[in-house]
Amino acid sequence: MNSMGRLRLAGICMLAPLTLAGVSSSVSAAAVDLSLWSAESYPAVSGFGAGIWTVNATNDSVTQSVNGQPTVFYSDFPAFGTAVEGTIRVANSGGDDDYIGFVLGFQPYDSTNPAADYLLVDWKRAPQSYNFGTPSASPGGNAPAGLAVSRVFGIPDADEFWQHTNLSGTPETSGLQELARGATLGSTRWEFNRDYVFTFDFGPHDLQIYVDDVLQFDLAGDFSNGRLGFYNFSQAQVIYSAFTVEEGSFTVVPIPAAAWLLGSGLMGLLTVARRKTL
Repeated sequence: MNSMGRLRLAGICMLAPLTLAGVSSSVSAAAVDLSLWSAESYPAVSGFGAGIWTVNATNDSVTQSVNGQPTVFYSDFPAFGTAVEGTIRVANSGGDDDYIGFVLGFQPYDSTNPAADYLLVDWKRAPQSYNFGTPSASPGGNAPAGLAVSRVFGIPDADEFWQHTNLSGTPETSGLQELARGATLGSTRWEFNRDYVFTFDFGPHDLQIYVDDVLQFDLAGDFSNGRLGFYNFSQAQVIYSAFTVEEGSFTVVPIPAAAWLLGSGLMGLLTVARRKTL
């Protein structure tokens, strides 16, 4: 446990067995095929369009090339019970200083889902105040520098993603709630042309995130299952590469049918025995 302590978070726990195509418990780590992943973006605002995700020829790297709205490139496998590791780098082409990161528990079409509920891990290079235009109806405000984990619920607008909060202009059921900031990177900017290795270990009740082998987050709660994905907001030329997946520390273990039937049978016998003693 790090100095932040353990956090108790609200959410929906969906216990589902771990099923990764081509990955078994006997394999230490398998390369992720990014050609199987999908992209979606939040609604465009003036000057900020949808993301463009381009996978390389060997399917082990993807580049997001647009300075646009919040955009997600998400996996073909559920994140519960996995340990995922890979590298993120921002190429220095034109500067900029905005958000890069990841999502956990993201479901397909969550960008338009009023019931969406997932975790966002994003990293801002420099603090900046901004007010986005239509259709973002919330007031502008400041985005602090550093690495954070937030809960995303409903369909936030651009100003809510920017400020990590729930603002007027959207329903109360749409917004963000910042949960924690990185142990050593909570107010630290990311650097151009530098590789950062992220490691995620995710289960129904636990999330650990390392950056370059340093534990930044150690959270406990009831988390929603869904996909792991890459995330950008107003930041171009972000490269994700060399990602691998293996069985994590917080593996989902479903109750076998035989064990369930045995338990039900024992409960039945105990009930009958109790009735006979009355």
